Amino acid sequence: MTVESPLDRLLALMRASFVKAGADAAAAESARVLAALPAPGAPLAAPLTESAHPLLAEVPEAARAAGGAWAVELLPLAAWLPWRYSYTPRPDAPGLENRMAWAELVGPAAPIRSDVVGFGLTVITRSTFYPPHRHPAVELYAVVAGASEWTLDGVTRSCRAGDFILHPSDVPHAMRALDAPLLGIYSWTGDIVSATAYL
Repeated sequence: MTVESPLDRLLALMRASFVKAGADAAAAESARVLAALPAPGAPLAAPLTESAHPLLAEVPEAARAAGGAWAVELLPLAAWLPWRYSYTPRPDAPGLENRMAWAELVGPAAPIRSDVVGFGLTVITRSTFYPPHRHPAVELYAVVAGASEWTLDGVTRSCRAGDFILHPSDVPHAMRALDAPLLGIYSWTGDIVSATAYL
């Protein structure tokens, strides 16, 4: 019998939370992502190493707010995920690099290598704005915890746990965490190598 690793269990929870019902574009992208992800038990391209990102202080609140299995599966592993923030600092958003980060678990430079799909977690602290940006990749988010506002091509909508947000290739978008940390699952498809650029 194969024993699931903690990372396999977290990825299984993420997969289950990334299923989008319906026949809209977000549902089609969700299905495409789930079909492209490596099979459970895929080997690690590199061992996990401990992170010291300041954002880790927000993960317990977000995981507990998500409820269910999130606290059980995410909290023991959170400090071993590859949290990062790779933008050049912005003078109009000082300290943003300490208030948001993402941990890509599947992707070209992730612990589980894939050249066709990126799949990971994003956490943004309360009352934090992620400024307008764009990227060639098609991006889909599933909100796991935290009330938030999402702006796509100038139109803003409020979102909560269970909502999906699709960002087409190169369309400007932004997000804001409101009164609690935002925890979301994201995917990238298409051009998953070219970097994100602030506008």
